[in-house]
Amino acid sequence: MEPLSDPSASLSCPHRPSVATAAAAPPPDTENARQVQSWAVCVPIGLGLCPWAGKAHFQGRLRYVTCAGELPTDASRLVAAEAEVLTGPGVAALSSSLVVCPHVEGWQEFKTFEHWVTGLEKSYENLTFVPFHPEFLRWHGLPDGVGIGSVVFTHWGFIGSKSAGTAPATIIDSGNMNPFGMRKVLVRFHESLEGRDSEQFVPIDWFDHAHSGAVLPDNGMHQAPYPTIHLIRNADLAELTISDVSRVKRQNAQRMLKLGWEGLMERKEKC
Repeated sequence: MEPLSDPSASLSCPHRPSVATAAAAPPPDTENARQVQSWAVCVPIGLGLCPWAGKAHFQGRLRYVTCAGELPTDASRLVAAEAEVLTGPGVAALSSSLVVCPHVEGWQEFKTFEHWVTGLEKSYENLTFVPFHPEFLRWHGLPDGVGIGSVVFTHWGFIGSKSAGTAPATIIDSGNMNPFGMRKVLVRFHESLEGRDSEQFVPIDWFDHAHSGAVLPDNGMHQAPYPTIHLIRNADLAELTISDVSRVKRQNAQRMLKLGWEGLMERKEKC
């Protein structure tokens, strides 16, 4: 569950925390929302993938609400209502909402849903939106035939942001010993640019020819039962540093690499 917040929270969440052990929170308003809550407690919270959500859960500050409509505009109105609540005066820290959208036409396709969430988020400067979807698919491994010594064209990171352009680089490290799991590789750029390290860990999906490798189990962190938008207050993310984000992402990548798709499916069956 990314982005993550509250760097002071423990990454070692209790195994399979029960909803009943959390502080009193508004109950999910439909069976669809209850299923999403059960999944969240089992996977991102139960596996310790999102320390921020774990802390918010046990403080009873995660709301699960359902969009009953079939149009994206119906979801937009519900998101606007939840946004107004979350950004209003006197809102407790770590309060957030998960808007569950089981009926919206066209959102069976993850890319369509993701594009809509990305566009809507631009209208809310005080909130960050995180998409969840049964077919969530964003992270891939290296394409066939690409490995150490291969030359790729890739974006690079600069002060926590992705560059607009790409540049040639040689892959110099990859595989299970990578601290980012299989989602990133270490490359050495062929050209020097001011402000850019010559060697960087870059996500594989920054390559020009991305998305042709194996689907990584990291995607399972976001595969909720229904299309869902998690609304997070930026005020709760403000203290998060680049190093905090990197640390949690590295730990999450290693956990998902160790668990694998088979382990993830077994865990979901037991929830």
